[in-house]
Amino acid sequence: MNKGWIGLVLVSMVLMLVACSGEASENSEGSQESDGPVKLSMWVHVSEDTLEGKAYKTRAKAFNDANVGKIEIEVQYIARGGGGTGYEDKVNAALTTSSLPDVLTLDGPNTGAYAKSGILLDLSDRLPEESKNDFLNTALQQGTYEGKLYSLAIQESTVAVFYNKDMFVQAGLCKSVESCDQDLGITVEDPWTQDEFKQIATTLKNKFNKPAIDLHLGSQDEWVTFGLAPFIWTNGGELISEDGIEVQGYFNSENTAKGFAFIQSMINEGLSAAVPEDNAFEVGIYPMSLSSAWTIPLMKYSYVDTVPHWGVLPYPVGESGKLHVPTGSWAFGVSESTKHPEEAAKIAEWMTNKESTIMVTNATGLLPAKASAYAEVSKYKEGPDKLFMDQLIAGGHPRPNVFAYPELTFSFQQAIDRIVNGKDVGETLDQLTKQLEVKLERHKR
Repeated sequence: MNKGWIGLVLVSMVLMLVACSGEASENSEGSQESDGPVKLSMWVHVSEDTLEGKAYKTRAKAFNDANVGKIEIEVQYIARGGGGTGYEDKVNAALTTSSLPDVLTLDGPNTGAYAKSGILLDLSDRLPEESKNDFLNTALQQGTYEGKLYSLAIQESTVAVFYNKDMFVQAGLCKSVESCDQDLGITVEDPWTQDEFKQIATTLKNKFNKPAIDLHLGSQDEWVTFGLAPFIWTNGGELISEDGIEVQGYFNSENTAKGFAFIQSMINEGLSAAVPEDNAFEVGIYPMSLSSAWTIPLMKYSYVDTVPHWGVLPYPVGESGKLHVPTGSWAFGVSESTKHPEEAAKIAEWMTNKESTIMVTNATGLLPAKASAYAEVSKYKEGPDKLFMDQLIAGGHPRPNVFAYPELTFSFQQAIDRIVNGKDVGETLDQLTKQLEVKLERHKR
């Protein structure tokens, strides 16, 4: 079993244990020395020496400097390994030993699972309205469970199609690298359909005798749901009911099956690969790649010699005719058990304010979660970064914020793994739906 799948199963099992016990951690690590500041612990999911870790360190120091003698953050950096191991392992252990920190980062789609288990503090009334209203709508949706705000997004993310302009010119799809965007005429306002996407992919495959696009199908972790779920949504499908209780008629619906069938057809027709070559787009082997904004700095600085001319196109649309793109990234939450909820909420608000989201996204290449940040960052005025921003606003679709999300995304990944390896789409979805129903029934008790 893939490490990513193991991590998801462990998260789910621990959350169920916590939920069944009726309580989360009894206390967190916040403390106060006599006549000194309140010291609160904060966990983040990256190493201290990474660009993102350095950004968190800088913002935590700025908070401490602004609150001398009042509140002090003590940060622990816990690197997140492949498939979510490392950091999630630490969180899982803390859940079972009542030793969660006061403030912690979490992957946004897990908000509902953590909230229902009583792990996260409701921040709805602990955040200034001005700060709350500055979050992008998609970020607020990600952090809200059953009408209450439990997590604050530090950044947003979405997915688009990167393309090699030189290869498009060689295939006769563009007149020149300078005119490629204009020649194609594919925009957020007028995106390409899945049929048009497949036609272009077929032209590229025939020209270069290689798969046309890297869909990163070999990932078998959260990327699979994040990156590929829009193929389901844009065909009118859903993965689960809005209340997070039913999957029958959703996960295995006719429209959902259309999305999975389209992905399978990309493999069957040789347009993508179940096991793609490493960095195939970045080194100039495949002409397209489905990826997120974190690829932009890589293309600008790490692969400028292998792919000097590249661009970004919006996600293709399916039968619904509506643009759907994934959203969501890491967020900050406050442990429900903290002894200092007011101070902990101030930390979470600070770590996600405009200055913080700009600094962190400069490090990660992702998008700010605060609307006010975009006016202050010039790269969002044109080019690839602007397309990502426009896509996010026009078609942002958060992953289901439901208690059973760990099981749901695990099943999605299983479906992709089986379907790209030739299993029947309908039978696969029916089998996984039945398995999901059993798991959901346990949550209803």
